[in-house]
Amino acid sequence: MVKKNDQNAPEVDQSKKSLLATDKYGLNNSADHYSNEINKQDFKILKVIGRGSFGKVYLVQKKDTEKLYAMKTLKKDVTIQSSTYQSTKAEREILEKINHPFIVKLHFAFQTPQKLYFIMDFLNGGELFYHLKREGRFTEQRTVFYAAEILLALECLHKNGIIYRDLKPENVLLDSEGHIKLTDFGLSKQGVIGNRNTYTFCGTPEYLAPEIVKGKGHNKAVDWWSLGLMIYEMLSGINPFKVRNKNKFEKLQMILEDSIDMQPQFSEDACSLIQGLLTKKPKDRLGYNGSDEIKEHPFFSGVDWNKMLRKVIEPPYKPRIQGDYDLSNIDRVFTREPAQETPEEYNNKYLKDVKFENFTYVQESNLNTSFN
Repeated sequence: MVKKNDQNAPEVDQSKKSLLATDKYGLNNSADHYSNEINKQDFKILKVIGRGSFGKVYLVQKKDTEKLYAMKTLKKDVTIQSSTYQSTKAEREILEKINHPFIVKLHFAFQTPQKLYFIMDFLNGGELFYHLKREGRFTEQRTVFYAAEILLALECLHKNGIIYRDLKPENVLLDSEGHIKLTDFGLSKQGVIGNRNTYTFCGTPEYLAPEIVKGKGHNKAVDWWSLGLMIYEMLSGINPFKVRNKNKFEKLQMILEDSIDMQPQFSEDACSLIQGLLTKKPKDRLGYNGSDEIKEHPFFSGVDWNKMLRKVIEPPYKPRIQGDYDLSNIDRVFTREPAQETPEEYNNKYLKDVKFENFTYVQESNLNTSFN
């Protein structure tokens, strides 16, 4: 467990217990009422800023404080029919448990008869994917900075028994100062002790580690493989497995069989690090024995890890942002969509007011635990 009982911790008001997530989580068709403590009427939708397979992400403003947040919506029927409510459970619990400077924070969670809502940090620096696509590739200095902050986020997750399993440029956000935050924990796995294996086949094909493709079990080392691909992509603008004329099966075969050619602009240290992280056998992969193996690599020789964690080091790139409402770093494919939710279908016979137990959450600062 991430949170531990503390005899000296402040006593939780019993009336607030329903707002705090517990370890028990499931589906219930009972007539439990929906919380009146926090709901979607407390927020004003301003813009669409993202879209996933199960719903949209909106820029919203909390009406009483006028503070901006990102509101992620998930359709319950799609979540249930696709058997992904366990993934939703994992994301909900991880976002509450982890408090880290490079991981997006959950502020509120609630539900309606049809949908689930996550209210999280709004970061208007945009996705790393957006900047990489626009600029082609990053300098090594900039890549070192992003890779170091990503590494610290993954290190935190691993120390708390969590495998991320979905590291890619689309899931790395920039804040207004140029620091990163990981987002989207729907594919993450909790409760992984040491190098114990888990067996679910999941992830984005171009970023899958060989052991996931084989389906014989994988552990935290899959995140270091993905970090290697991220570093390769940041330095070159190319993912070696994102080949247009290859189908999914052929891409997976490439991951298992093909060696990866280093690009001529890569430094010797960059080549060494990437090759270490992209070692096909997990036990031989850099990082298998812990994140310190990676932190001590010459590629990161100029990094002061304590200062990096405290965000003392100035980012090499600061997004051009003119105020909190500036969405110029968000893809216009999203922001041009109508800023309104799809109406709920109250005659949906499949749902019949299905309730996700213990989903509602209001962040209590005195209950947060920091993990460095």
